[in-house]
Amino acid sequence: MPPVIDEALCTRCGTCYDMCPQDCFGFEKEELPTVPYPRECWHCGACVIDCPADAIHLELPLQMHIVPSPALYGAPGKDDEENPKKAAAFSRSVIRD
Repeated sequence: MPPVIDEALCTRCGTCYDMCPQDCFGFEKEELPTVPYPRECWHCGACVIDCPADAIHLELPLQMHIVPSPALYGAPGKDDEENPKKAAAFSRSVIRD
């Protein structure tokens, strides 16, 4: 999904237009920015971070999963049932519903 701009918060400064590495935004002075190229969005968050009015948020297209490294918990083994449980608990903690 493309960046979502809150019309009530947007100050129409054009920072999102200037900062987007993929040039996803369209902007005319004193008008609400548009997203004419939504498929070009990398969901990098540059527009969200740099917006001085906090008027932009991203809705990620896919649920993102973070898989913990075996280096943190050790490789799963026959004798150690605790490591896979810790890894699974960590994965559940970073997934938003």
